Amino acid sequence: MSSPFDDTTNLLDAPSAPSPAHSPRRFQSAYTPLRNDAPETGYNSRPASPTRFSPAVAFGKRNHASLSAGPNLPYSLPDSAPSSPSRTSRTEWTRLESPKRTGSEVIIIEDETYSQSANFSSSTTSSKRLLPVPQPIFSPQTYAEANQRDDETIKTFQFEDYSGKEFEDYEEKAQTDSIFSAGQETFAYGETYGEAREYPNNPADEEESMFGSSVDNHMMMDLRDYRPSGDTFYKRKVPLKGGHLILENPVPEKLVANLPRTDSEEFTKMLYTACTSGPDDFAALGFTLRAAKYGRETEIVICVTMYNEDEFSFARTMHAVMKNVAHLCSRYKSRLWGKDGWKKVQVIIVSDGRNKISDGVLQLLTAIGVYQDKLTRAYVNEKEVNAHIFEYTTQLSIDENLKIKSSEKNLAPVQVLLCLKEKNQKKINSHRWLFNAFCPVLNPNVVVLLDVGTKPDNHAVYNLWKAFDKDSNIAGAAGEIRTIKGKGWINLLNPLVASQNFEYKMSNILDKPLESVFGYISVLPGALSAYRYIALTNHEDGTGPLASYFRGEDLLSDKKGEVKASSKIKDFFEANMYLAEDRILCWELVAKKDEKWLLKYVRAATGETDVPDSVDEFISQRRRWLNGALFAAMYSQFNFRQIWQTDHSVVRKLFLHIEFLYQFLNSMFSIFSLANFYLTFYFLTGSGGKLLGTAGDVLFKIFNYLLICDLAGIFVMSIGNRPQASKSLFIVGMSILTLCTLYSLICGFYFVIHILTHADELAGSRSVVTTIVVSLLSTYGVYALMSILYLDPWHILTCSLQYFLMIPSYTCTLQIYAFCNTHDVSWGTKGDNGPVSERSTYIIEKNDQGIEVAEVYEFNNDELYEEALYNIRNKRSSLKVKEVVRKQPNSGEDYARDIRTKVVLVWLVVNLVFIMIMMEVFSPDLTETNYYLSFILVSVAFLSFFKALGSLAYLFVEGLRWCVESKSKFFENRGGYSSTAKALNPF
Repeated sequence: MSSPFDDTTNLLDAPSAPSPAHSPRRFQSAYTPLRNDAPETGYNSRPASPTRFSPAVAFGKRNHASLSAGPNLPYSLPDSAPSSPSRTSRTEWTRLESPKRTGSEVIIIEDETYSQSANFSSSTTSSKRLLPVPQPIFSPQTYAEANQRDDETIKTFQFEDYSGKEFEDYEEKAQTDSIFSAGQETFAYGETYGEAREYPNNPADEEESMFGSSVDNHMMMDLRDYRPSGDTFYKRKVPLKGGHLILENPVPEKLVANLPRTDSEEFTKMLYTACTSGPDDFAALGFTLRAAKYGRETEIVICVTMYNEDEFSFARTMHAVMKNVAHLCSRYKSRLWGKDGWKKVQVIIVSDGRNKISDGVLQLLTAIGVYQDKLTRAYVNEKEVNAHIFEYTTQLSIDENLKIKSSEKNLAPVQVLLCLKEKNQKKINSHRWLFNAFCPVLNPNVVVLLDVGTKPDNHAVYNLWKAFDKDSNIAGAAGEIRTIKGKGWINLLNPLVASQNFEYKMSNILDKPLESVFGYISVLPGALSAYRYIALTNHEDGTGPLASYFRGEDLLSDKKGEVKASSKIKDFFEANMYLAEDRILCWELVAKKDEKWLLKYVRAATGETDVPDSVDEFISQRRRWLNGALFAAMYSQFNFRQIWQTDHSVVRKLFLHIEFLYQFLNSMFSIFSLANFYLTFYFLTGSGGKLLGTAGDVLFKIFNYLLICDLAGIFVMSIGNRPQASKSLFIVGMSILTLCTLYSLICGFYFVIHILTHADELAGSRSVVTTIVVSLLSTYGVYALMSILYLDPWHILTCSLQYFLMIPSYTCTLQIYAFCNTHDVSWGTKGDNGPVSERSTYIIEKNDQGIEVAEVYEFNNDELYEEALYNIRNKRSSLKVKEVVRKQPNSGEDYARDIRTKVVLVWLVVNLVFIMIMMEVFSPDLTETNYYLSFILVSVAFLSFFKALGSLAYLFVEGLRWCVESKSKFFENRGGYSSTAKALNPF
């Protein structure tokens, strides 16, 4: 009788079974029960790979425990055993004819990264027993009748795992093609590359957390046979292009196989340029970019600057950028955006130092096709390489959980440029590459700036861009920065994070709207801001916003990028001023000669960012912020006359002068903040102590001396120690400040209650009580009222207490440390870190035709790509560990330290003299005649009222703008932005 397994031309026949002597695997049914003690031999006895999984079984789409035949199979498996031989399926016949095996009928999936239970063995396709080739007992016609196949429905056997539950599906929308190949009778993997594995606990949740999308399944679960290999390479000669080394390398085959689009070289080839020019002469020396070669019009450039951040922070930012580009492409009704909107967006990643960038970030960039390892060299024919530029249009994205996403998540292609600087030359130099090298080539309309770690919302880029589209006078826009609260707002349990969350919220509700109404925002946050590129360009004489912006780099660094010490007192003050270079840029934009540029706060554009969660990081960050803000404010105050050289209207100029006066008052309060804090404590505790008699006087002296000693200790720590080295001491100092503040608040409340209950006896003190009550209500009441009006009151309930207790640390610790470290004008990083490589130089020579060619080492790009995916896969379950970057002390700082000492002494003496004068003029026992305390409280109330007035004006203007736009859209069927800008910009 002829066997149906030999007739491969009949579509209703099953494929042939190979002989054990000629096949690497013995024929065995996929669901044949295994013996618990069956050892593994033969093909599966090869050395185990760390990512190899047993291809024992793959599971269907809907039923997690079913074994589905592929769509190309000419048969299906019946649900139950037939009752007659003529209707016996191949699998049932095999079970009946094969030798019986003992043991429970279970399927155990091999997972070499988990320990196996002693009660179960791995599923395998080989054993020590060699069974004869099974022979059919029925004809092909009988087999066909027993296996009628419906093209739309595939019947499956139902299986249960060892726990009695069905296996969970790895991907909700995946379809598995599990087929017997005609040649070897082994399972071949279909579109999802899904594999089942055995886990000690909850296999479904574990696998689902590691493989989240169909593309992720394809690229990650296919790594079961990966084995790390050594570097293999060969040499090839590449001709130069325009005298420059430019390589156009194909991306790995595995990446191309998983791309939705491969119809252009920008999807299949990565462009590498070894840039030997500086940023200022990039275009002049003939360097260009791929987008310019394609002749595309760039509307938005999104720049992401980074240093040594980890892959989790980078993935958080980059994936959010990809989703923002996808949102632009989804606006199909727009005249500018739509399906091909991604061609008008260029994402630029600038990394500060080739030896500083995290290996994990490079692996992520490799996975999406942007970066290829082993290409970077420090020199091209003895000519130093300043930047390594990689260009690729990626269609993949990796989220912060390190899962690969693509078009199935509605992502669009994104043009990505990676500028990997050879040396660490700080963030301002990264912006020089952006504005002086890349933007002149791309000529964008809007430039969006992001820091690694910031996660903009899905519409943030569009909302920032729309602010420029609505008003042609806008030169810069600031988004709303929010803190990352964590799942269930767990991060707010840290009082340091909670206090910063409250500070950020109130700044976005009071400060930013106030400044936006006047048209000048003192600082556009580098974490989420945008600029109109034409407004940044310099005048023909070389002066302008960018020239002033980059003067800080020229002041602090020599030609080699080394930090140099200041040698003049003018340079010292300018060096501190340029710690807040973004503040200088904001001022230069508003005060640009013969222009009328304005800055705007865009509340609809939000972004989440990490905030320091430890005291040492917090103090180090605020040191640069406070020093830069103070000296930059002094710069704008000294140069306020530049406003009269602009083209602003007279009304706008008058409003800007009102804002300058407000900022001047804030600067004065900042300088005398230490004295004001101590005097407020002194008078409040003195008034309360007087009412308590002898005990109150003793407590007053104890807390007074404790506070004085604590402030003196903070001075000593700030001058001689770094926060990283004296973290515990700073924590103790901040705790004592909080304790003293609590005591002063108790004394103040006791004093107010005592006055109110003895109103007839203490009528002279009622004015002081009224002042205190009005001050408290105007401050904290304004916080609550404006938060409610902005429909964002939750920080009042969750973070206000932590913030109020941290106010003494903001006022004293941060101010003292900032002033004591004015000599430190670094950005927190230092150094030139030249790479060390065995083949660090590209050799340029002429070939027989006289053409200059470069000798390039060509590595196996597919192997490098597999290695990057393997490393990403392993990091999914690893814990995120923050590395503390310790700053090395700079050399040549003697002069700067001397100036620092003089500045601190002057500041300290001024505050001490002010304290002594107030203590001599006013006595803590005579609170009713203490006009200083009344002045402080009234001033705080006035500033709070002024902020609230500006915030209300911002809400009114935004509401009016919405009404005008809605009316214009309704009646004229257009945006109405030009009429809106005219109606709402009377200045």
